[in-house]
Amino acid sequence: MPLSLSLRRCLAGALLISCGQTLAASAELTARAFRYHGPGAPVLVVAHRADWRAAPENSLAAIRSAIDKRIPMVEIDVRMSADGEMVLMHDGSVDRTTNGHGAVSAMTLAQIKALRLKQGLGGDQAPLTDETVPTLAEVMALSKGRIMLQIDKAWALREPIYQLLTAANMVNQVVFKSDADPAQAQAFMRRDPRILYMHIVNDDNAGDFYAFGDPMPQAFEINYDRLTDEQIQPAYIDDVRRNARIFANTMWEGLSAGYTDEASLRDPALGWKTVIERHHASVIQTDNPVALMDYLTPAWPHRWLNNADVVIQAEDYVTDGKDEGYHDQDDENRGGDVYRPYEGVDVCNQEGAINLCWIRAGEWAVYRFQVPRSGYYHVEARVSSPYNPAGRFTLEFDDDGAPLDVAVATTTSHDAFESQPAGGRYFGRGEHQLRFHVSEGEYQNFNVDYFKLTRR
Repeated sequence: MPLSLSLRRCLAGALLISCGQTLAASAELTARAFRYHGPGAPVLVVAHRADWRAAPENSLAAIRSAIDKRIPMVEIDVRMSADGEMVLMHDGSVDRTTNGHGAVSAMTLAQIKALRLKQGLGGDQAPLTDETVPTLAEVMALSKGRIMLQIDKAWALREPIYQLLTAANMVNQVVFKSDADPAQAQAFMRRDPRILYMHIVNDDNAGDFYAFGDPMPQAFEINYDRLTDEQIQPAYIDDVRRNARIFANTMWEGLSAGYTDEASLRDPALGWKTVIERHHASVIQTDNPVALMDYLTPAWPHRWLNNADVVIQAEDYVTDGKDEGYHDQDDENRGGDVYRPYEGVDVCNQEGAINLCWIRAGEWAVYRFQVPRSGYYHVEARVSSPYNPAGRFTLEFDDDGAPLDVAVATTTSHDAFESQPAGGRYFGRGEHQLRFHVSEGEYQNFNVDYFKLTRR
């Protein structure tokens, strides 16, 4: 049944915050939108492992943050403990994301609950938080009526999950997904018309779409690492979108042939714009849900860069050459052929983010940039590192004034770029110079995406 014009307008941009709707109505609205794939269907945003930039992945705090930001849906991963309790955990073990060790399936709920979750994406050096591993029941209590859930890693657990959802009257608020045999998936869908199901398609099972009849999945997750893959050809996509929504993953390069979040943040035509307009995705799972929602509204450019007066890409150092425009510890570009391969500065591609990498003590690079208006500017750097401490550098402007000193805080992954404050200073209108200098005598292992100046 088509959505009304007023509801389509309310859902447009996937924000679900207009038309006087309350938070309690958000999950219902999103569920109705998810079932509709016709003209005017809004693009829905899914936060990968919930809002892990604000809190540990798969945590109650990360889901609560997504609710507060009006993100329509969160993806979560569910596994079974040794005593039959369903908990949120992406990996088969608790090692990466908690202060514990061992397989989830070998630990009781009490043992799992005694652990503490690590910041962000976790890792060996990620700081501990006060968050604990939540059960699926706790997530449901928090989410009911407020935000939709997409459940991953859990097709084998569909029966106990369905029973929990039925008891809580939440069947229509959760999306199941799998690449199971279509007949098995259809048998599950036939059990209850409220069930929402998404089928995963990749190189190995592109023909699965044509094996479905009635009922048809509400969405197909189409993964492709090359634009020549069968499942991303126009005729195939047209067949799918006549019957269901198309779900795209933009977190990593191999899931949507290089159309990533980070590439989108450089230029939406390199990611989100093309995935939506050319490949007709109407649900997008992302590690940057707020930025994607900003893109889907008239407020673009999104807030990552919208308020910035100057953005200095770290890879765009001056062309004055070795020991004039830069100093590197060796003459090899360890990033390969990503950018400026014939010079000694290491430039990498981190899932679409072109950045300085393999940074070591004593290295430096020089930049020239234009300031459009005189005034006092807030300076920040977008960096990434799984290490703690990650490193330290200074920013020297125009050979005058005290350098801005930045201690790099862990972001829990080399692929997880976050903006970190560097301080502030006055700039007059016109051309200026920046010297990025990596401090000597300290451990250094971080990447830099860009520097940003915002007028106060």
